[in-house]
Amino acid sequence: MSVNTLATVRDGFFDTHAHYNDPRMRETFGDVDAWIKHLLDENVAYILNAATDLQTAAECLSLAEKFAPLYAAVGIHPSDAGAQKQPIQEVLSRVKQLLAHPKAVAVGEIGLDYHYDDTPRDLQREWFDAQLSLSVAQNLPVVIHDREAHGDMMDMLSAHKDVRGVMHSYSGSVEMAKVLLRRDFYISFSGVVTFKNAAKLLDAVRYVPLSRMLIETDCPYLSPVPMRGKCNHSGYLSYTAAAIAQIKQTDVQTVMQTTKENAFQCFGITPSND
Repeated sequence: MSVNTLATVRDGFFDTHAHYNDPRMRETFGDVDAWIKHLLDENVAYILNAATDLQTAAECLSLAEKFAPLYAAVGIHPSDAGAQKQPIQEVLSRVKQLLAHPKAVAVGEIGLDYHYDDTPRDLQREWFDAQLSLSVAQNLPVVIHDREAHGDMMDMLSAHKDVRGVMHSYSGSVEMAKVLLRRDFYISFSGVVTFKNAAKLLDAVRYVPLSRMLIETDCPYLSPVPMRGKCNHSGYLSYTAAAIAQIKQTDVQTVMQTTKENAFQCFGITPSND
């Protein structure tokens, strides 16, 4: 269980949701470690890699061990839940062990995905429910994946009053955002805010206060305009931040700094000047 994790203060963006262990990152950038180092030398200050199963959890933690500004979320993604060979409690026992790592700062990426339905929906809900309970027991925030499952998602959250965390790559309505904000959730926006068909999402950006907002890439997915079609990476956060800054009538520096500080609060990371 990670409590008051220390981070040396760095200038730049906090990418709160990435998948640098994804094979597409290696296919595009070759030496992923060298590419991460390059990004950390540029405009990226911190990165949180989100696991989708036990193997990727170990990979995310390995990257976090190599690079001080990297952190990890550990959990079972709804699309991977159906592929687990062991009973839920056996898998979650291992998740719990991995969450004891000092660089594990959240339970995730967990949730519901009714778009692909790779896992039967009742099984998705069973895994999500169990991991919500685990997050409370471990006193850690959750990183929630919610795709075309808003109703069931909110119903399940309402049954877990003590759960806290972030709704990643937000795709819901203003009304849903109001409920999440009353729960003190953070809401994370990705490169989708730059898409031409994102009018409903932009209403949510206008509504959600910057003080409750995170930003992310979800790389290698969701590259922002004008980089759509390319492999996404944390360096592209500047485009997402610029879109949000325009909507909020502020500057990119303010978006960068505020969302970074919000990430510290969300994930229990204490900045240090040492």
